[in-house]
Amino acid sequence: MSESQWQATWHGLHDILGPKWTFHILRLLSEEPHGFNAIRDSLDGLTAPILSQRLKELRCHGLIERTVEATTPPTTTYSLTPTGTEIATRLRALESLVEINEQPTRDCSAETMDCRSEALANGCVTAANQC
Repeated sequence: MSESQWQATWHGLHDILGPKWTFHILRLLSEEPHGFNAIRDSLDGLTAPILSQRLKELRCHGLIERTVEATTPPTTTYSLTPTGTEIATRLRALESLVEINEQPTRDCSAETMDCRSEALANGCVTAANQC
C-alpha cells in the first residue's frame, strides 16, 4: 500500500470511528441488539441527541442496522451488520492490550510534553529523550 493510500485509509477509519461514543455503541451492540433507550441508559453520559446522531452515522457507514417491529408502540432495535460485527470483534480484541492505571507509568504532564517539543524543535534528540 502506498504512502497516500494508507493515510487515506486511516483518515477513513478516523472519520467512521473517531466521533465520541462510537466505540461504546459498537461495544454494547456486540453483546446483543438493543433499543434506543436501552443504549442510552447503558452508557453513562450519552445524551439522546448524540445517540441519535451516532446511530444515523453508523447506519450510513453500514455498521449497524435498524429494525422496527409493528407493535404498539413500535419497537425499534439496533444491531450490528456483518461488517459492524467484524469491526467490533477486532476492537474488542484490543481491550486486552489496554491497561487503565490509576498512576501512569510515565510522566505525561504538559511540562514534559513541552520540554520534548522544545528540545526536538532545537534539534536536540538526546535532550528530548531525557525529559
